[in-house]
Amino acid sequence: MLITVLITIVSVGILSTLVYLVSTVRSLKDRLETLALEMVDFHTYVDNQEVNHAREHDRFSDDVDLRFDRVHRKVGKNQEEVYQNLERLENKLPDTIRTVIGHIEFARPLDNKK
Repeated sequence: MLITVLITIVSVGILSTLVYLVSTVRSLKDRLETLALEMVDFHTYVDNQEVNHAREHDRFSDDVDLRFDRVHRKVGKNQEEVYQNLERLENKLPDTIRTVIGHIEFARPLDNKK
């Protein structure tokens, strides 16, 4: 009878230990599934962030390219205008110098009252 009681106590202890282990395994399995879902969500979030960052970078790069093109065109246009004005001045300068010298040579002095 004593052996039966001892075997019963040991079997109840082993059974309760097995029940505890099974519940622990189930809770660990649930935590693992939750962590796996969270990891998938995190990877999705990171992938979306990378895509958004790449889009923003492309937009910024396109915007910078457009602005540089506009500035280049304006500088080119202004440069052409400056060169045209300079060329006109170079062509007109000898004539202007001749007319000024002609005025100086043939001008009457203002203070000479003879």
